[in-house]
Amino acid sequence: MTPTQSPICLIYAGGTFGSHGTPLSALPAEIFLPILSNLYGTTDHHVKILNNQIIKDSSLMTPSDFVGFYELILTAYHDGYRRFVLITGTDTLSFLAAFLAHAFDEFTDLSLVITGSMQPLLLPQCADLSINYDSDAWNNLSQSLDLAAAQCGTFVHFYHQSFDAKHTQKINSQAPNAFVGADAIFQKSSPPSINTAIYLNQLPSLIKRAKSVKIRSVYVLPNDPNTLADELLAAADTCAVILIGYGAGNLPKSQAMIDALAKLTDRGVAIICTTMCTHGGTNMDYAAGAWQYEHGVWASGSLTIPAIYGQILWLSITQKLTAWHWKSS
Repeated sequence: MTPTQSPICLIYAGGTFGSHGTPLSALPAEIFLPILSNLYGTTDHHVKILNNQIIKDSSLMTPSDFVGFYELILTAYHDGYRRFVLITGTDTLSFLAAFLAHAFDEFTDLSLVITGSMQPLLLPQCADLSINYDSDAWNNLSQSLDLAAAQCGTFVHFYHQSFDAKHTQKINSQAPNAFVGADAIFQKSSPPSINTAIYLNQLPSLIKRAKSVKIRSVYVLPNDPNTLADELLAAADTCAVILIGYGAGNLPKSQAMIDALAKLTDRGVAIICTTMCTHGGTNMDYAAGAWQYEHGVWASGSLTIPAIYGQILWLSITQKLTAWHWKSS
């Protein structure tokens, strides 16, 4: 099966897109997908539904779920499919997208588009499951199908915009243009020099590590520096800590902080400093931020929190979590 002959594999994972009722909750696949098929059946695309068992509110997603989607797509890729659209909830969409983008970084002939919606496809309180024509859901999906058919790469598509899946973030909990990110990078399709059987053989170990991996965040607040140091020490049982600082990555300097960073780095815990600001990223322009990089902290540059998490998770479960492999931009 060549890429041009391959249908687009659609993965339904729940989220707002397929939710119904009050309060909203995701409909089971056997109820929702027949309704959806009546819509995508009107397009020019040949769509194949992949059997996915992970259907839930995205706020409940775990590393094991992320690896489950990786397994599903990798298995279909091994069987000859090259084009995929994944519908998921928006709360963790950016985290999942970044993870999958790193996981499939070497698959140069693959097209994967992650999408969702801010309003359900169906009218929430209508018992006969009628289409909500004011929803953003169908536009997001139909445009994602177009993108998957035309371009190679891993993307987030939302509200008429296509983003690089490694660099997106949800910034609005209500509006349809809920995401920002780096512009999508379209790559020319080329057969990758990879053996998918090797990747499939690695799956059992990835699944096992995903069940036990721990990544924590520490959010900087204007408390006594000793409080922040205590929070860092409480994260010593993790593989990585995302340290969310002020402005350009600034945080208070104290001997307690220096000692805490030393204890974590001695234990092999990766510490990545980012910013609570939506735009701008981190830099070393201020003494209030630059000091930490002399004590083992890794720079995040322009990466968002979801981008950091997705990259760290992939590096952790593949046992490549080192400064050498870390990419801050």
